[in-house]
Amino acid sequence: MSERGSVKAWVLAFVLSAVLGLGALIGIGRLVGANKLPGEPQANPTSLEGRTLYVEANCAGCHGIDGAGIRGPSLVSGTGAGLSLEEVIARVTNGKRLAGMPKFEGFLSEQQIKAVSEYVVSLRGAR
Repeated sequence: MSERGSVKAWVLAFVLSAVLGLGALIGIGRLVGANKLPGEPQANPTSLEGRTLYVEANCAGCHGIDGAGIRGPSLVSGTGAGLSLEEVIARVTNGKRLAGMPKFEGFLSEQQIKAVSEYVVSLRGAR
């Protein structure tokens, strides 16, 4: 094997090792609960305070801490800002599966869903 071929083999071995090592670290972290994916709720929150629930249920992971949107749509402008409290409650309860919004029915209580929905509506006034 030529020197050039040897270098290519070492580079390939290094890249494969790095990818496999990173994959193993992420996989092990997921198994022990250390790595949280955005949009993936963890243990059921116990708070009844809307802002706390917004963060704990990971709404902020997609919609941003201020509701302006990150990967998910803005809750303070555009069509999201036009939703009534009842419509927000329905979205939080049932989700919007094709858009990537998980349903929180069964994860949050009705009282918690109402609290987080009221917080979402209150974000509009913060602008």
